[in-house]
Amino acid sequence: MVSPSENPMTKLISLFTLLVTTATLAACGSAISHSPMLDSEPEVGAVLTRAPRTLRLYFEDLPDVDRSALRLVGPNGEHQLRGMHTMAADDLMIEILDPLTPGDYTVEWTTVIADDLTVYSGKFDFTVQERP
Repeated sequence: MVSPSENPMTKLISLFTLLVTTATLAACGSAISHSPMLDSEPEVGAVLTRAPRTLRLYFEDLPDVDRSALRLVGPNGEHQLRGMHTMAADDLMIEILDPLTPGDYTVEWTTVIADDLTVYSGKFDFTVQERP
């Protein structure tokens, strides 16, 4: 008599269950980690010798300006931003009010894309160096 653990059908069902579970978890992980941001100005990880005057983030689709937020934090704390808008190019753009000094900066963003009710968020860094 074959024990249940040695039964070929039991092994096949166990393998199938494992594959379905793994595929489901992988799909969930992909959906959760997906970011609709495609590009930015300044670019992610950029090292600049000239401080930017604006931030511009490009997305897969048109972001909802009313349900979006951008935040810029640097070596001296949070910077004042003004006038978030879109240029009809699937982007968000905002003016940096105070001059940026040399140092590391983090842009934090939150948005809702088009008719999708999902709230997306992320962050990226860039550096402003002293001019040579």
